[in-house]
Amino acid sequence: MNYSWLFAELELSKLRIPEKANEIFITGGKRIVLGQKSFDRMPALTLLHIEGTRTLVMEKQSFRNLTSPSLLIQIQNCDHLSIKTGAFENVQSSIEVEIIRCGSVSLEKTAFGKLKSALFKDISKFTLATETFEFKNQGSIGRHGPVTIISFDNVTLATIPYHAFFSTLAEVSIRRSYIGEIQSEAFSANQISSISFINCTIDYVHGNAFISRTLIFNFKIEKCIIKRIGAGAIMAGMANLTVQHSKITDIQSGAINSTVAKVEIADNEIGNFHSSGFVFHNWNKITFEQNIIKFLHANSVVAPVNLEEVEFAFVGNDVYEFEPGALSFVPDLEDRAFIFKNNFFDQTCHCTLDEWIVELITANVTSKINKIVNNTFCTVNELLSQCFELRIGVINIQNFTELVCNTNNTVVCEPYRGETKIVNTTNKMTTNRNASSKTNWLAVIISTTVVLVFMALITLIVMLIRGSRWLKRKGYFRKIQYNQNEHSNDEENTIETVDEGDKLDISEDLTMELLQDLSKKLDDPLTHQEASEMIEQLYQKYIRNGGENNNQQDEEAHLYEELGNLQSNGTNYDPSKQQNGARSILRMMEERFNTQSEDGDGDDGRPALVGEYSEPSDAAVHLYSELKQNKDVEGENRDSLKSRGSSTMAFRPLPDKPGSSKM
Repeated sequence: MNYSWLFAELELSKLRIPEKANEIFITGGKRIVLGQKSFDRMPALTLLHIEGTRTLVMEKQSFRNLTSPSLLIQIQNCDHLSIKTGAFENVQSSIEVEIIRCGSVSLEKTAFGKLKSALFKDISKFTLATETFEFKNQGSIGRHGPVTIISFDNVTLATIPYHAFFSTLAEVSIRRSYIGEIQSEAFSANQISSISFINCTIDYVHGNAFISRTLIFNFKIEKCIIKRIGAGAIMAGMANLTVQHSKITDIQSGAINSTVAKVEIADNEIGNFHSSGFVFHNWNKITFEQNIIKFLHANSVVAPVNLEEVEFAFVGNDVYEFEPGALSFVPDLEDRAFIFKNNFFDQTCHCTLDEWIVELITANVTSKINKIVNNTFCTVNELLSQCFELRIGVINIQNFTELVCNTNNTVVCEPYRGETKIVNTTNKMTTNRNASSKTNWLAVIISTTVVLVFMALITLIVMLIRGSRWLKRKGYFRKIQYNQNEHSNDEENTIETVDEGDKLDISEDLTMELLQDLSKKLDDPLTHQEASEMIEQLYQKYIRNGGENNNQQDEEAHLYEELGNLQSNGTNYDPSKQQNGARSILRMMEERFNTQSEDGDGDDGRPALVGEYSEPSDAAVHLYSELKQNKDVEGENRDSLKSRGSSTMAFRPLPDKPGSSKM
């Protein structure tokens, strides 16, 4: 039997719940309070599901006297959850808790009782109190060893406080989380079978965070970023210690100081490895493999040999800065127990490297020196690198001494075919411990400069586009298309590109339909400019050029003289200076077209205007008689010329007066 409620505000202790209820679902609500004795004596309750509540509070003794065999509590999508001290006091049921996707979670001292497992996932702010995970009534659940599993996944823990994990636990797993600090004695249980930090960021592990009385079977740090491990931070006894694929900025003296059976430190980047950073007692096997160490201090690893069957492996490590005595642990190891291979030291190759190795291990032991010489790489200078044709720039010490440090003191330059090592450059190494901050500042400066330059380019492009549109709108970009047969000395070396979409379609024939179409375009503001330009070109093609090509007769010279007289009495015509110049030219061409259509009888019926002029046999009689009449009756003639379209011809500029005509 299950029950469901939907409330704005609810205090469950005042609500009568049937004792036979086995599942309870609560959805929504502004504030829900689980008060004292909310689930008193409910032998059948197995599931409590609360979802979408803004504030959920579990008061002291909320689940007192709960007698069901097991209880699963699911809390999801809550803004704030608070579990008070003693909320699960005197609980007889085995409790499993799942708290997922909550804004903030606050757990007070001894919040849980008989806890079997707890999962905390996707929590933005997690607050633990002192002795949060102390179980006073764990009872027979731990008879065969610890069974409680506590998991944190994607949570933000500002701090893990003093005695946070105080009772015996089977496992503590923290994944994909941020931890500000782990305070002293945070992990103080007598036994925690497994502790793992995977893909976490930890700012500071305080001294004695894992106390010496705690027994940990498996301790793993994997894919983590740890800024500092303080002195004496990890003191607990461990069966297995694994630190791999992690980045540790600072390992202080005695950071790990414990009894460990098996140690594996592999594929890490270690910044500052202080003296006695790792101290191992009663160990069986220690492996340092494929680590990048920026600064290795003297006596960095202390591993006294207390057992006969031990193994210490130092393989494939890259050490960039070191002090004398950095490998001081070597002399205490027997040759059969010491594995030393493919290590690189940022040490320039020279012929007295034996002395350098003695300083490194603080002992003059021939067997140890030979093993290090045969399995260590040093850097060669630029000259020797070119001599041996080495791209990598490192060379085995043994090979170097054989090639260079011979009895003849001569260098034989030939391709090097000995042993080489590719130095790990996944993360750029530097011996300057303050270089990281400089690199960060440099990255910020470069990024800012790139962004500013990019924004400047965008602004310039926008200004050019908008500026060009403004100039075109104002008429500064006026496109003119010239006839192929026209030629101008002033524009002989000028080339102007005309877009295909902007070209004016000039017809070979001057028709009334074309003139009417131009008239419509001239009235339209969108096509006014285009029509004006086309009218000017028609004027140049059919009127002005035609008149110049037929200016060959003496009689026509007299005509222009008379027209000049008329022009002197009138107003000069300039299409570019008249407000309606294009309209006047169009009207003149229409009148000329109508006149020629009535009088012309060409073969093809096309109006010739003045472009196809043929001289009449009686031109002298009629032409000059008309001019005389026009002169005598000036006012009337002006009207006549205007009506016939001749006024436009009178306003044209006249050519020079021709010489005497031949009859």
